[in-house]
Amino acid sequence: MTAPLGAVAQHLAALFERAAVIPGGDQLTVMRKSVAQQLGFDPLTREGLLQAGLDPDRGAALALFLPDWKVALPLTRPEVFSQTAQRIFVDRFGAGPHATVKWAVVKGYGLLARGEQPLTVPDKPLSQAAGMQAAKAQLGAQDFVVWAPAGSALPRRYAKRPLPGDAAVALQTAASGLALRLWVNALDARAELPGGGSALVALLPPDAPVKMRLGLSPEELLKQARQDAGLAALLDKLGGADAQALASVAPGVAISLGVLPTANIGAAIDNGFDVRKRSPFETVQLVALAQVTDRPRLVKALADIAGKLPQFGARAVRSGDDFRVTYPAGAGPRFGVRDDIQAGGKPVAYLLGGSLKPEDLKPGPRGSDALWQDEGASVHADLSRLAAQVAALPETAYGSGPQSYVARSLVSQVIEPLKVLKLKLAAQAYADHFGGTLSVEIAPP
Repeated sequence: MTAPLGAVAQHLAALFERAAVIPGGDQLTVMRKSVAQQLGFDPLTREGLLQAGLDPDRGAALALFLPDWKVALPLTRPEVFSQTAQRIFVDRFGAGPHATVKWAVVKGYGLLARGEQPLTVPDKPLSQAAGMQAAKAQLGAQDFVVWAPAGSALPRRYAKRPLPGDAAVALQTAASGLALRLWVNALDARAELPGGGSALVALLPPDAPVKMRLGLSPEELLKQARQDAGLAALLDKLGGADAQALASVAPGVAISLGVLPTANIGAAIDNGFDVRKRSPFETVQLVALAQVTDRPRLVKALADIAGKLPQFGARAVRSGDDFRVTYPAGAGPRFGVRDDIQAGGKPVAYLLGGSLKPEDLKPGPRGSDALWQDEGASVHADLSRLAAQVAALPETAYGSGPQSYVARSLVSQVIEPLKVLKLKLAAQAYADHFGGTLSVEIAPP
């Protein structure tokens, strides 16, 4: 179902205009013009909707029967809608008497249907279905809401397992960006997503472009990792030390990614993602933190992991409970445990890649959104911070010759234009439902 068509059109038009500043965003404007040309009216203006005989003050609905579908469009002038449908389907697309798409005007609605779906209005419309009403109450403001009843074939196409109840997704758009929300009724995912890790977020570098708080169960994380055959083969070489390490930390890991002030963008582009040629930690600053629940067990597991690194072509040098990894391409990560770094009253285990040292991890001010709470998981990406870190690099970071041209093009054509974007992703698991949100904010020019 949609919100009133006029409001949806206004929101989408404003979003398309704002999105034109990001790479590829101008294609939305091109697409809008192409659609308007094909339809003979602009569906993203109130005037265009009225021109087609549609009512901008009421919503529309779509039902999927896979592969058939049925659409109900609110009308102000049924005769104009009939002319529009005739022009689009017959004159423009060549539909004939035996076309798979048919249309009719019934009770003030323009009905379009594919296949054997009847051109009738049901006695109990979709808007009055208990599941749809419950979904809309959970999802808040929305331009579009998609509801899949329990047992629907649609979620089975995307979910790894059957869903126990209704599922719904809502999309809200505006000039400032968009928000996508997910709700799955009767799904209890607390075992996989217990939450945690909020006390660790304050230790992450405050200027990191990407910050994550993954409130995952360590055991479930390892279980999912081992479902990949290649990754499972690598983990097998650790002889169970990976399981011992994860069993020694609390649910919830805080992670951040940033750009090193000594990064060489030109060299990174030359080598791509081939870590055999150049260490990624010459470019990327990684911080990953966890709360320790069993310190002796964890330290033993880390020492066992360090001892098995030569079979991967790497070696680790131990100093106390700190391990520094090197391999032929350069410096690897360092990992260990520090008692003088506390989070939630527990020692902190760390995995660092780049120039940061454990003693550099200082607690900062706490925020108030999902990243700083213990529920579920949350990811933040502020691309303005990425652009600022890249802009602060010296001229030598771009290399020379063709290497420099490619590096500068990447910065000027991708990183700089994308600095207007902020992304936030959150997921929460409760006893009676699972919820998730994705928001994309586009800063004004």
